[in-house]
Amino acid sequence: MALRFSPSEILEMAKELERRGIDFYNRLAQLTSSSSAREVFSFLKEEEKKHLEFFTNLQKELNEGQEILFSTTDESVNYLGAIVESGILDKVLKGVNLTPAGIKMEDALEVGIEIEKESILFYQGLIPMVSPEKREWLDKVIEEEKKHFLRLQSMKRELKEKEG
Repeated sequence: MALRFSPSEILEMAKELERRGIDFYNRLAQLTSSSSAREVFSFLKEEEKKHLEFFTNLQKELNEGQEILFSTTDESVNYLGAIVESGILDKVLKGVNLTPAGIKMEDALEVGIEIEKESILFYQGLIPMVSPEKREWLDKVIEEEKKHFLRLQSMKRELKEKEG
């Protein structure tokens, strides 16, 4: 049975995902010896900061009583709960260190790929809950997360080609 969350809790999770993303990419930037990889991780960190600001503003509007969420059906809330408890996002939200000392870059990239993939699913689950005015911004966040996913996939592929 999936967990049930209030709109405020859902937005808090989204904010926490972005905070953890900032920390994750900052850590990867510190771990890599490649200046081009460091640039990519720094860019991704800045993108996550923008997403955090979006969800922070959305939660502020919710707290001020504005109508930002219009549908919190059992199905959509259960879907979000199932995404969180079924994969890596559960570990992310619990603060598990996913980049321990000595982690290989390929493994770190794989963690990033999984986080981006599940974040996309999580944010897509928010779409039916968000008012049409906010949907455009949420769509933008999702598109940026897809680009992050593809960029990490590309970095992993390049790393394998260098090593292999």
